[in-house]
Amino acid sequence: MRRMRGKPSARAGTRPLPSDLLDDYLPLIRTAVARAASRRAAPFQDDIAQVVAAAVWRQLERGVSIEQPASYVYKAVVRETVRALRREQRRGEVPLDGEDPEVMAGDTSTQATLDQRQLGEIVHACVNALAEERARAVRGHLEGFDVAELMALYGWTYQRARNLVARGMADLRAALRKRGVEP
Repeated sequence: MRRMRGKPSARAGTRPLPSDLLDDYLPLIRTAVARAASRRAAPFQDDIAQVVAAAVWRQLERGVSIEQPASYVYKAVVRETVRALRREQRRGEVPLDGEDPEVMAGDTSTQATLDQRQLGEIVHACVNALAEERARAVRGHLEGFDVAELMALYGWTYQRARNLVARGMADLRAALRKRGVEP
């Protein structure tokens, strides 16, 4: 696959502006979103395209040449589609902070309701048993916040936020396994 070049810049001999280069990527992003986003993600296609375009913009602003743009864009679209679906799914699942856990939308059986409540209580107890900062990182991660948002929210460095999420999630999985729940 060829590298994207962008439009010629205003002055000869200068690098094209990231905005000029981004124009080359937009049709590719729209095509990838249309192909990769499932029917469930259809309402989020514009949001997904915007996040991917922002990611491409950041790469171009840094002066990074994207050697295989189709592959890069497709992977970014898939990643963001998964994130969007997870965020939407979490909205219908048992909240970690609430006293009265709700059942996932669409599941009306009594046993499923009971199972979801019990699972929510177990997850809530396991998260509360984590070290304070790990628990905050895990709650944020489970609510759909990414590392950059956690950094801004809690004033952590990138490395600290990333490590707290990774280690907190590992601790949560281990605690759930001890209670007989396979994550």
